[in-house]
Amino acid sequence: MDFFDQKVVLILSPQPWNYLFISKHHYARELAKGNYVYYVGPPEHGEHFSYSCSDEENNKRLKIVSYTILCPNWLRFRFPSLYKKIVRYYLIKFLVKLCDQADVCIDFGCYQQFDSMDFIRARFKIFFPVDDDIILGNNLDRGANLILTVSQNVQRKYTDGRCFLIGHGLAEEFSTHALNRTQQWIKGDKIRVGCSGNLFIRYLDIATLQDLILRNPKVEFHFFGSLNANRSNEQECKWLQFLKSTANVRLHGMLSAASLAKAYDEMDILLLCYRPDYINYHGDNSHKVLEYLSSGKTIVSSYLSMYKDSKLIEMAPKDRNDFIIIIFQKVVTLLSEYNSYANSQFRTQYALDNTYQKNLSKIVTLIEKQII
Repeated sequence: MDFFDQKVVLILSPQPWNYLFISKHHYARELAKGNYVYYVGPPEHGEHFSYSCSDEENNKRLKIVSYTILCPNWLRFRFPSLYKKIVRYYLIKFLVKLCDQADVCIDFGCYQQFDSMDFIRARFKIFFPVDDDIILGNNLDRGANLILTVSQNVQRKYTDGRCFLIGHGLAEEFSTHALNRTQQWIKGDKIRVGCSGNLFIRYLDIATLQDLILRNPKVEFHFFGSLNANRSNEQECKWLQFLKSTANVRLHGMLSAASLAKAYDEMDILLLCYRPDYINYHGDNSHKVLEYLSSGKTIVSSYLSMYKDSKLIEMAPKDRNDFIIIIFQKVVTLLSEYNSYANSQFRTQYALDNTYQKNLSKIVTLIEKQII
């Protein structure tokens, strides 16, 4: 991966740098192992302009950039064109001081901040949309030399073949834990099912999850994720009350990635259950899959097109989440077979073949083809 060696990389992200790491943050950390990375999140809004640049903990090569613009937040909704001009003005103002010219700039879909990277001084520019959006398609490259995505839905919108599919990556905490794991799965007296992530995301199939839990009172269902429901949302409050009041449900709240990897070791089955949806990438792919696979445990899931032809997941047919109940019962009955050593190793190895480090190697190959 010689291309990414001692380079200056500018990452423009619609998400701030906080405790909740997703692909943007993981790529920043991986790139900073051999390069100088500036991670720029969305702006704050205040009465005067300011910016700060601080090192990530234990990594002086990764700079976390925050900035406040003299502009009210409501302007981005009522007058988006004007708002983007203001953001561009301030970005130009302080980026030239941080890094006059980057080697690589990666835009992870800052649609509300600007329409193009044409104002960014960088030798090579990458547009990397993760979530699908109505604006995506052949006419939108945002000034990029290369377009990447984790979603087949997004890739299909670029009928000219300019968009390349790069799957989700496995975070280092999960790969390290998988490589160091020595204990093999042993069936216990009680079956434990794990489900992690945003428990209140609108794509979650709550009805099917409730049905599954109630049909299996002797199975423990463990949920990992924030328990902060929106009190003004009646459905969220009812769902949270169900989880808290059901005898075979265990709630663990938010865990760090390292703690979550250890928690998966205590599970027998891992669960994904999204409502059928083929506009947003949850019906297409999910970053949770690689985390689950790294545990080696059997995954029962709603339909995910990225994995439809694989033997990695016990998956419901398209638009038939009712089959999750049937599939789950089969897995419970034949759990020793599904969680056999060979099957567990097959899942874990697939996850380890798709770390962020290996994804960067794939991206370098695509970059070199563009440059040559």
